[in-house]
Order: sequence, then structure tokens, then C-alpha cells
Amino acid sequence: MRTPTTQPTKRFYFIWGGLSVVAIVIGFVFIFMGANQKATQTQQQDHLQQQQTQQKLSKFERERPLYSQTEKRLNTFMSAYFNYDDQKGYNHRRKAAKKVVSQAVYDNRKLFKEDKYSKTRQLGLQSTFVKNQIISTKITDQQLEATVYTTQRLNFEDEDGKDTVKVFQVTYDGETDKLVKIEQQGIYNIAVDSTETVD
Repeated sequence: MRTPTTQPTKRFYFIWGGLSVVAIVIGFVFIFMGANQKATQTQQQDHLQQQQTQQKLSKFERERPLYSQTEKRLNTFMSAYFNYDDQKGYNHRRKAAKKVVSQAVYDNRKLFKEDKYSKTRQLGLQSTFVKNQIISTKITDQQLEATVYTTQRLNFEDEDGKDTVKVFQVTYDGETDKLVKIEQQGIYNIAVDSTETVD
């Protein structure tokens, strides 16, 4: 026999059903909020790790772009300065280097010596830029100062050449993207007893 459902029992089921729905909705809200909080926390941790990694970058890694640009400008300059096959090429060195040097370097007559007696032509002197070895001595945010050992191959009228290493003091300015100082210090020599000198 079936028991009749009374009003209080119906109300109990109705309240219980309503509370269950509310509990389920609240549970979903908590799950959603927890997921959002976890995502935010993960983002904050990632950001913190990124900042810590940037702070841990070595001095070299922070300075590498400036060093690379200095290297490019020096290679361009030394190619213009040391690559010539005849008197015309020798006389053209200054103009060939103009794009990578400051006005002060461009006007430096000690660096760009004039060949008054055309010795280059008379001797059949030819020159080839081989390589640079750059040793930075001071680096700031936008400037790099370096001692540069440049290898140049000199020969007379297509004969086998001899390598010579010339020493320069150089300053590169990152703001202007130019070499603002180039001073030749001399020729680098290594004696038989391994002593090093700059003549």
C-alpha cells in the first residue's frame, strides 16, 4: 500500500533539492575560482622566474650586442683600411671607411697618412686584411673601448705575402653606431725568446 505524500515531506524534498542545486553551483564557483587563482599564481611564478633569469644573465651576455656591433664595424673599417692592390686603392681607403667612422676619425691625417711619394705604386705594394682580435678594455652602456690586434698580409706585386700584426686602440659608440677613436699603437712582435713588444 502506498503511503500518501504529506505536505511536509514535499517541502522537505523541495528544500533538499534546492539546497543540492545551490551546493552544486557553489561547488562549481569554488572550482572555477580555484582554477583562476592557480592560473594567476602560475603566471606570477613564471614572471618571477623570468625576472630572476634576466638578472642572472652574465655580464658578457648583456654586453654581447655592443661587442658584436663593434666587431662588425671594425671588420668593415679594417677591410677598407688594409685592402688595396695599387696606389689608387691605397688613396681611396679613407673614403671607403667613411660610413663606419666619426668625423674626427675621418679627419685624422695621422691615421690616413698621405703617400706623398707614391711608394705604394713604386714598390708594387699590395695589402690584404686578414683578421681582427679584439680585447675589450672598458665597456659602458653605449661604448666599448678595446685593444685590437689586426693581421695584415703585405706583399710586393703578387708575390707571397708576409703577415704583420698591427695594434690599435679603438672606441666604438653604440648611439652613433660608429668608431669614434682609432689610434695605431704600432706593430706587434713576438721575439724568439717569446717576449712580446709593440714597435
